[in-house]
Amino acid sequence: MRELYSDVYVKNRRGVFEYILGGCKDTKLLEIRVFDEATKQAVYKKQTAEAKNKNISNCPLCAIGRDANKTKIWELREMDADHIAAWGKGGATDIKNCQMLCRTHNHAKGNKQPVGRAKDIRTRKMG
Repeated sequence: MRELYSDVYVKNRRGVFEYILGGCKDTKLLEIRVFDEATKQAVYKKQTAEAKNKNISNCPLCAIGRDANKTKIWELREMDADHIAAWGKGGATDIKNCQMLCRTHNHAKGNKQPVGRAKDIRTRKMG
């Protein structure tokens, strides 16, 4: 419990008890919005390997574009972790709901889910 209270990513300290009593399953109770480094690195590694195999960008939105970035492999430091289903609309902060986007696309996406874009494209093209 002390670890959760001291974790800078936990935004709702009042949800800690309910989270623990509920079997540590519902992270929405803690309002954790930021992906941890291990998740970012794992998703980046998987996306990048799959993108290289298909000769497309490791940013799913660049991969479907028509510009010079269509096949660009971004460095981890050039990308941001993004919630596929927006956090503000109930999307979880876990590896299944994480994708790495180039910073330009992540900032442009904001809190909206592009229709038929990132998740569908990543699944169809990379997975």
